[in-house]
Amino acid sequence: MMSELPDFSAMTKEEIGDWFLANDTSALVTAARPAMEPMVQVDERDVPIVRPATFRLPPSMLEWLEQAAGRDREGKSGRA
Repeated sequence: MMSELPDFSAMTKEEIGDWFLANDTSALVTAARPAMEPMVQVDERDVPIVRPATFRLPPSMLEWLEQAAGRDREGKSGRA
């Protein structure tokens, strides 16, 4: 169980990503409250802005995903 959150403002994006990968965040996710209303970014005419979301994954995670995809392509998904 997570006892204390680190100071994310003092961490690099890579350090934050690594922290989330290395720690059990179930308590943090459980404590999160849903938004009270939908949040949509809009332009000056109040038209919703659609933006693609991109993120970087650590190489170790990409390797793991590639291995998992390879197992799936071989019909072995669900097996270690």
